[in-house]
Amino acid sequence: MRGYFLHCCGWTLVLTGMLQTVAAQGLVWNLPESGTWARYAGEYRQVTVRPTSTEGDLTLQWQCLLEIRCLERTTAEWKGEQVSCVWLELESQIGQQVDGQLETGPGSVRLYKILVPEQEVIGKAFFDLPIPRAYLPVVQGYRKIGEGDVQPLQGNVFQTFPVLSQVLINEQAKIAGEDTVTVQAGSADAPREIAATRIENSTVIEELSSRSTNNTTLWISDEIPFGSVRWIVRTERETKTLVDTRDLFKKHSEFSVEMNLVQTGSDAAAKLNTP
Repeated sequence: MRGYFLHCCGWTLVLTGMLQTVAAQGLVWNLPESGTWARYAGEYRQVTVRPTSTEGDLTLQWQCLLEIRCLERTTAEWKGEQVSCVWLELESQIGQQVDGQLETGPGSVRLYKILVPEQEVIGKAFFDLPIPRAYLPVVQGYRKIGEGDVQPLQGNVFQTFPVLSQVLINEQAKIAGEDTVTVQAGSADAPREIAATRIENSTVIEELSSRSTNNTTLWISDEIPFGSVRWIVRTERETKTLVDTRDLFKKHSEFSVEMNLVQTGSDAAAKLNTP
């Protein structure tokens, strides 16, 4: 099963590589107090269409954990000025549940540490921008993939899509309504209902031999650290030959994920040792 997982990740990276010009960070809508963390859990599912197979389509599933940690605050230079910044850590794990533990494969644990100017986390004001910003600005950052070495991030932008999340929020995103969402939002795992804003986004990317459609639904709330409450993403990939016309695209596979906030806390500590 772990081998299948790596195969799936390869497919996902090929697909999302086509989308990186429009990908947004999507997960951090507010900045809580230092020491705060939020944990999300859910399931990834991939279905590969096999019309000629006697066994039918191939379905694979994995469990996923994502944790966001708000660490120490500091002052750093940003756009020629000294501004208030905060270190954030984002960690993703994907694997199979074995004896109650998440067993991950090579490269399926991803850890990022980024220094974010606080003034750049603007919440729902994102939708008021003349040109919505499709990234999270950062002063500096680092990453660690699996057992690999810590590497500095290049540039001054950070996108959680696709390396940490399949949530895709860009200039086509819209506020679609207000809902009541039940979450495990406390450190004691006590469920409660909160008012959340539903955001919907649909993006189609087409190339000569492939077409992918990402449909993201995300619920956010100021009551929740970092803002993200729940998300559901479905991505369909279609393929054809280079000489076929567009009407001959056929479904090749579908990737879906549903993630929910399951726990928050106030004792966050950094995991990534950086220079």
